[in-house]
Amino acid sequence: MIVSPHTLLRVLLFLLYAPVGFGIFRWLFPLMTPIARRLTVGFLAAQAFVIVAAIVIQPNTATEEWLWSMRFEWNFTSGVASTQLALVGAVTLLTSWLAIERPTWQRLCAAGIGLVFLFLALEEFLDTKYPVPDWPLHYAMLGAALAAIAAIIALRSPWGIRLWFILLIAGLSFVGAGAILFDALSGICNYVLFVYVDGCLNRSILEESLELLGSWLTLVAMLGWFSYTVPKPGPRLRLVLYALPVVWLLICFAISPVPGFKFSLPAEPVSVRFESGLHLYGYQPNDQRLPASAFIWVSPQAVEAGLGFSVHLVDQVTGESIASRNEYADRVHLGFLSGKSYTPVYEQPLALQIPPRAPRNRALWVVMSVWRKSGKDFVYQKVLESDRRLLTDTQVVVDELVLRAEHAPPPATPVASFDGGISLDGFDLPARVHAGETMQVAFRWRMNGETREDYAQFLHVVHQESGAQWSFDQQPLGPRLPTRLWYSGMVDSETWDLSLPADLASGRYAVLTGLYRQSDLERLPVKNADGAPFTDAIVPLGSLTIDP
Repeated sequence: MIVSPHTLLRVLLFLLYAPVGFGIFRWLFPLMTPIARRLTVGFLAAQAFVIVAAIVIQPNTATEEWLWSMRFEWNFTSGVASTQLALVGAVTLLTSWLAIERPTWQRLCAAGIGLVFLFLALEEFLDTKYPVPDWPLHYAMLGAALAAIAAIIALRSPWGIRLWFILLIAGLSFVGAGAILFDALSGICNYVLFVYVDGCLNRSILEESLELLGSWLTLVAMLGWFSYTVPKPGPRLRLVLYALPVVWLLICFAISPVPGFKFSLPAEPVSVRFESGLHLYGYQPNDQRLPASAFIWVSPQAVEAGLGFSVHLVDQVTGESIASRNEYADRVHLGFLSGKSYTPVYEQPLALQIPPRAPRNRALWVVMSVWRKSGKDFVYQKVLESDRRLLTDTQVVVDELVLRAEHAPPPATPVASFDGGISLDGFDLPARVHAGETMQVAFRWRMNGETREDYAQFLHVVHQESGAQWSFDQQPLGPRLPTRLWYSGMVDSETWDLSLPADLASGRYAVLTGLYRQSDLERLPVKNADGAPFTDAIVPLGSLTIDP
């Protein structure tokens, strides 16, 4: 027998809901108070709505897919599921408080169950379980503990209460089957028992439906216990029950990033696509340009497969990593990127712990890589497309920065002040040196502004009699800190080791320096201590004698 995945899914959902719903409404519904019945029907209708919408609606945009999909959080499905679990917890807490005829230990145990359901409701909304190592095991243990406590309460209670706690255990079983069992299964394709599926079943809808139905059974159970404890609730108590779902939704939106949705590109738009279903859309540095967050799109399947990423601060000269962070992709902090259609992405925190002895005033790359956990191994994923520089086929440079050093007081008078806020505070020049030797010249620099330009420094040694010139050019602080990364308040120095030619003529030489833009070789205008411009943007440093 051959069926389509959609047909089989509808059949399975009918076989799942029909007998459970019939049993509840046939035998248990009459035992509940009117308000408990209304809440029972209301939440069953709500979850039926989101399930039908997930099956029927064919989204035309990424936003529509996010709103109606059962794979994402902070949408209709997660809102219904979270509110349903929260109402279970709140009703359990309320009933344990009102059930004064029950033993204290039972009331305390029931209150503990209520608190756990509130925690599960919050987790359902935020979807934070995937980064937790071995989370299915932890959740299975938690579910088993809840079922054990419910069983103890049921055994020590009269039949009117026992019935509802048995139903609570049944609901927990459904939730466990959806949250743990189906997460552990691979794709449901081809043969299912004696039926051949022409394709693969949408596992997420079946999985979420099991969880929704299970949490609905736990809600019916606790509303039934409430009905047994308070058979005739007063107006205020009924108002509290009606208000609980609304209050929970307000709490969820208050603690989630929903009010801070981002509808535009972050500070650093990036486009990098990795082979395992992660797409980096943007990068957000903090005010020190240290990594703050990344905006990624990652499929739920990739998250379930153990997809994660690494961020390293890498020294541009030595290639050494001085700080790093490894994280599983968590799909928690939702945002939107604008374009032809809104794309739901996830803002992933990237805060790094910088070692106290990390080198300062060195050019660093922010390097990102993506990996997939496979057993005990981490398989790094190749970059398929990138608008940023690649170090390897798995490492992409998303930014560069410098760890800032403490400020030093400025000198009374700088030697030279260049346009753009660059000043030469001082230098050390030997009085004489032999030809063929290594001459050391030290320069002390200060930055009073900001620049994104790369400048080089020239050093001219000019024979005062013949006019013969020997030159040497490099970045003022060497490759460790290009001027594009200089920051306001930076103070640093560099000692140049210059190997003089052995055939350099002896005599007195004038030593000159200056800066020029590497992109077009234009010299940077510069002024002396009195504010007068130096001729040809050349700063005289003095003279030295070269001996044979």
